[in-house]
Amino acid sequence: MDKKSNIGIIKQVIIRDMLQISYVRYILVPVLFTTILASYLEVNVSLMTKELSEKISKNLDQLNAIKFYVLFSFMSILLTEMSGFIYTGIVQYVFRTTSKSTFKTYINLNPKDFNKFGCGEIQMIIDRKSKACSELIQVIVINLLPIITRLAFIGFSIFDNLGKSSCAIIIMSVLFYISITIKIAIWRTNIRRKLNKSENNASNKLQDGLINHETIAVFKTSNLEVKKYDDLLKINEKYSNSLWRAMYILNFLQKFIFLIQHALVISIGIFINHMEISKLIFYISISNTLTNSLSNLGYLYSRYTQAILNAKSAYNENIVENQAEKKFSLSFNKNIIFKNVYFEYEKKAIFKNINFIIDKNEKIAIVGRNGSGKTTLFKIFLNFELYQGQIFIDNQESQNNHSHLISYIPQNVFLFNDTVIYNIKYGCENITDDVVFEICKKFGLYEFFSNLEHGFETKVGERGKLLSGGERQKILLMRSILNNKEILMLDESTSALDKESESKFLNMLLHDKRTIFMIIHNIELISLFDKILFINNKNIEIISKKNLLDGNYSHEFNKFILDAQHNKN
Repeated sequence: MDKKSNIGIIKQVIIRDMLQISYVRYILVPVLFTTILASYLEVNVSLMTKELSEKISKNLDQLNAIKFYVLFSFMSILLTEMSGFIYTGIVQYVFRTTSKSTFKTYINLNPKDFNKFGCGEIQMIIDRKSKACSELIQVIVINLLPIITRLAFIGFSIFDNLGKSSCAIIIMSVLFYISITIKIAIWRTNIRRKLNKSENNASNKLQDGLINHETIAVFKTSNLEVKKYDDLLKINEKYSNSLWRAMYILNFLQKFIFLIQHALVISIGIFINHMEISKLIFYISISNTLTNSLSNLGYLYSRYTQAILNAKSAYNENIVENQAEKKFSLSFNKNIIFKNVYFEYEKKAIFKNINFIIDKNEKIAIVGRNGSGKTTLFKIFLNFELYQGQIFIDNQESQNNHSHLISYIPQNVFLFNDTVIYNIKYGCENITDDVVFEICKKFGLYEFFSNLEHGFETKVGERGKLLSGGERQKILLMRSILNNKEILMLDESTSALDKESESKFLNMLLHDKRTIFMIIHNIELISLFDKILFINNKNIEIISKKNLLDGNYSHEFNKFILDAQHNKN
């Protein structure tokens, strides 16, 4: 990840995220003016308090003094809250758009890049980045700007009314206050960084346990999984305690600094400068304003540093820049060619310079022993894995420009937590329900789906867990047919079907005019295909239907067939 400076993060949030909103640009200047005016009025409330005390002591024009005091107080409150009222909508809008854009970034990643992250980690990144953007805007514009303008007005007012010595004491206390705040905030930031990492680990562990619930139930390892999760939560607890205790230490030191300031200013004012009662009231009033402003500064600085830290851990420009959308330029009219394709995983060769040609509309069965690389071959063609060599479609190197041609059903079937028909239509949302029904009837699955609890509107549950493996496979098979892509890739996509359903479905599917690659374990089905790709010893043997019928194939393939038949019996 490229490391950004604090200024770089702020520029990105303000310029790219906030000022891109036309509504914000229109109201920014009026809101800033309102904020400055509100700060001026809030400081002048202390002067109104001073004048009111003088009028009361001299019994002069008290009613007008009260009127001005109430008016200034009311206008200060109104303008302060009005700024927050207006900017709240902006903050929430930025939160929503940032969440959406970050989700879009990760959901558009190539699977091999996506799998570098845990799902829990991605959720935390989206949450942190959204909060970081919205909080930075809120802290800088709504909170920090009023504090800066208020401090400027307070400094001028104290110098004008209480003199140099009191002003110097207050300036020194403010600087000391800021110094202590920053030092403890840095300490808390280091703790927050460790807590963020710990929370990522705990979140990934939680996701892992929930996803593998059935496995945990079978092996009766729930206590072990709970202990592992609790061990990570203990680390979270440790850092959270440190984070909160550091904040309480900060609060104590801030209040102690103000206590010393009050003692010095009042003592010098009374014993040296013979401070009048009206000026004492003025100081108490304006010091309350100062205290309220700076007491928030500690909290705001903590929010600021947390937002910056969250933003640094969430912003990843490399992901955004490397995922520019590619234009679909390839067409498929002739053939697919693998030329000297080499692939290794963790320095272990899986394929050594494989070469083969598949003609358009051919039906290809892919077979091989467990771990030979059948699914890996799919991932190479889908560009989910980096490989050496070349893959051509109609004599043009694919270079990931062929995904629009492919419909792929992976070995592990997961569905969206919605209805059956939603999952069938996924990717083809504009197709009517009637079209879905007709295709299901064609493949003999209409009655099957209709007989579910709520028919096609049956909820499938999270990841499709309310359905059986065979039911999930039927949904994905219908989806792939509905998408009507030119190349269909099936990774054991009928393995959970009964033999009759599998045979009936394949007999219909293999008559479609499309190119089909299918990884199979049921050797009885290979005679249905035009070619067989037998993966063996890091290479591929191509067996045509004629060669299969004539027995014209290698000893290794013959042994594979015999072993498969023996294991079946």
